[in-house]
Amino acid sequence: MSEIGDTLKSVAESAHAARTHYQIWYTLRGADKALLDYRADIHDYRYHEFFRASSAGHYKLMFIETACIFDTDDRSNSMRKLKSLLSDAGKDSLVEHISNRLNPFSTLVSNILTIRSKLIAHKETEATPKELYEKHRIQPDDIKLLLNTTASLLNEINDSLHGKQNQQLVGESDTYEDATFEMVKVLKAGRAEQTD
Repeated sequence: MSEIGDTLKSVAESAHAARTHYQIWYTLRGADKALLDYRADIHDYRYHEFFRASSAGHYKLMFIETACIFDTDDRSNSMRKLKSLLSDAGKDSLVEHISNRLNPFSTLVSNILTIRSKLIAHKETEATPKELYEKHRIQPDDIKLLLNTTASLLNEINDSLHGKQNQQLVGESDTYEDATFEMVKVLKAGRAEQTD
């Protein structure tokens, strides 16, 4: 596989992972998601610590994988490196398309990289979570839009390079959100049977 193909595949793997972790985290923690109907089940003393740890882990991994997509280190497989390789290969219109699709997210991406760097990958002494979150105002819906746009864009890039594909490089469905809902539904049903 070419360096472009290897880089695209690596970035796609990070995009898939970031969307997976986002969907699980937000389904478990979003007020309009599983908490709406399954709060008592998720907060049952027998399972609460599992859901708390799982949610925190998926949250951190979402930031780590999203930051991998937009890493600024030239040694990393990232969107930046992919654009550079495409430019070197004379695919300037594709590079322009990538930039046009991602430019509206530049502030969000910068804020995600800051949070990842100061709170998740490193624990900076002077950085407090509350201050950083207040300053950067990262909203779950904004992350979702960034990740969905990135997934769609990576599929477009793949199709542009290799012709229309039967299978997406990055899945664009809500598979992991659906699976998380199914898990808490089973938990609720099992708890109901125990009380009968």
